[in-house]
Amino acid sequence: MRYSRNTDVLIINEVQKKKKYSIGQWCLMLILSFFTLICFLPMLLIVIVSFSSESSIAANGFSFFPSEWSIKAFEYVGTFSGQIIQSYKISIFEAVFATIITLFLTGMFAYTLSRNDFMLRKFMSIYLLITMLFSGGLLGSYLINTNVFNLRNNLLVLIIPSAVTAWNCIIMRTFIQQNVPPALIEAAKIDGAGEAYTYFKIVLPILLPVMAAIGFMTAIAHWNDWQTAFLYIDNPKLATLQLMLIRIEKNLSYLQQKQGSLSPEEMEMLKNAPSESARMAVLLYTIGPIVIAYPFFQKYFIKGITVGSVKG
Repeated sequence: MRYSRNTDVLIINEVQKKKKYSIGQWCLMLILSFFTLICFLPMLLIVIVSFSSESSIAANGFSFFPSEWSIKAFEYVGTFSGQIIQSYKISIFEAVFATIITLFLTGMFAYTLSRNDFMLRKFMSIYLLITMLFSGGLLGSYLINTNVFNLRNNLLVLIIPSAVTAWNCIIMRTFIQQNVPPALIEAAKIDGAGEAYTYFKIVLPILLPVMAAIGFMTAIAHWNDWQTAFLYIDNPKLATLQLMLIRIEKNLSYLQQKQGSLSPEEMEMLKNAPSESARMAVLLYTIGPIVIAYPFFQKYFIKGITVGSVKG
């Protein structure tokens, strides 16, 4: 059957007509755009306040239109640039290696729990659920990590204790049960594949969407974690970024509380140091890498939702 150029144009026009959005779709897009703007405005306010002068903040409060701009907040935080760079390295090391170890251990454990022919499946599942209901508490974990495992001032304390969590194992086990057919594993067995080959060559590629989601959440959790470093890390060379930024803010608070007994150098530092804008600048140092990394993981979230809906 021969088509003319006019026929092709008519087909294209028909397709374009079908792609026109209905009134309901336009209303939905407007509502979602409104909520997107609401979520974006606080981030924009943080950026603007970090570049505002202290006099402008004192006079007008937090405003999208400051009366005076200033970069003193970043200059103040920049005086700790050497320590901040070192803390960035520690935080990146923690986030990367903790994510890799978490995905490696959680994936294998979840795959084991998903196998119906595993003898200890019920026992391990109950053991996993017990960890969600009962905990030794902060004091118990601190004593064990410091006195038994000697993890004080050791970077492993930032990674190992939280490497495997019950919630991540349950999510990944459910994903395997819904998206990895038992017939696929049986076929691999018939072909002579061992458990290691079956997991790493057959099951693991299917787990990429859920691993990307869990990996991103794990990286964010470790990036934002300050309490673990606060409890176990005293060495400034091993301080994470969150811990370092808390110390920067406390340094400013300490100077403000001790105004009557400060040296001339400390008084000059307090006089030139910003307060509210410095807190916003510190916040930007913290959330910047996460905001940059999120778009690279977004496609895996969408893919994971699509796979789950198709399988469901």
